[in-house]
Amino acid sequence: MTGLDAPVRTLPPPKRVLLVRLRSIGDTVLMTPVLEALKSWSPAVSLTVVTEPLSAPVLEAHPLIDKLLVVHRTRRFWSDTLARARLIWELRQDRYDWAVNLHGGTTAAWLCRLSGAPRRIGYGLPNTRFLLTDSPVSPQEVWQKAEIHCVEQQLGLLKACGVPLSDTPALSLQVTLAAQHNLARRLAQEGITRPFAVIHPAAAFASKQWQAEGFGQVVTDLHHRGLHPVVMVAPFEAEVGRAVRKAVPSSIACTVWHDLPLAEVMALISTAALFVGNDSGPAHLAAGFGVPLVVIFGSSNETVWHPWTTAPFRVVRKKLPCVPCAGYTCHAFPEPECIKRVTTDEVLLAIDAVWRESRPESAIPF
Repeated sequence: MTGLDAPVRTLPPPKRVLLVRLRSIGDTVLMTPVLEALKSWSPAVSLTVVTEPLSAPVLEAHPLIDKLLVVHRTRRFWSDTLARARLIWELRQDRYDWAVNLHGGTTAAWLCRLSGAPRRIGYGLPNTRFLLTDSPVSPQEVWQKAEIHCVEQQLGLLKACGVPLSDTPALSLQVTLAAQHNLARRLAQEGITRPFAVIHPAAAFASKQWQAEGFGQVVTDLHHRGLHPVVMVAPFEAEVGRAVRKAVPSSIACTVWHDLPLAEVMALISTAALFVGNDSGPAHLAAGFGVPLVVIFGSSNETVWHPWTTAPFRVVRKKLPCVPCAGYTCHAFPEPECIKRVTTDEVLLAIDAVWRESRPESAIPF
């Protein structure tokens, strides 16, 4: 069994490759091993990535990307149509040899088709298969195993097309100098001179967001370990950050930031001694920078989304019969028990284990 819907064609390395990776911050972080794999196979290959505004800062400074293009969405029909037309015109001018749909969605598939690339690669979904020239049925069949990580899912497209993968590449991220300078100024303004830990208590929806009171106890624990706790959330999540601060004794110094641009979030996480948070984009950033981390899971599939890193990490979760699920709505309970049943003691024990592994001389007993 080859696991392929269309025959695999092993050809010489392409000169120009278009990679389309839309959607979220975490998804974008998890596509970076594809960059490493292509450059390892053919160092001279030119790589262009198409992404969306939210995730673009993740790749702005990446040394392996030759061109970064952004799909802008204004929700105004004529404006979006004109922007897409300009993007497609630019893609066709670059004359790509390969176009790879790493996202899997319809928009990404059409961008690959309209780019004019003679070889268009993506998984053979019913509504987009006709747009592709190479379409593995599923990553599970490519890798010949039942459970795979998101990183393996994307690398499977290269593997199916003959790209050698002797090792599974690591995540790779780069922080801009401007973000480093801006963060250094913020840290100085806050008087943060000792090692700090980043806490990210927000998530995309309720089944992935652990309670603020629990994160308040995490902040207290990290303070006693000699770390300055930095609670980081997005501007629209500011209330979550305030709830965590209220759960922390007033005598404990705790910084709460809700106005960091993504480039500075990356700079913050990259220099942290420890990361603790929900399963979300910032957790994947921490994994990409090799920061020791503890991730609290609710409805998500741990096999697919666990941290892809060699740094010490722990996943804390409750294994209920209904997990994993899509997570948008809980169909098994009145409220998402998968995340609500995670206890503070379980999270603190995970922090202690990761802290001991990363800095055994500094660990304190739980």
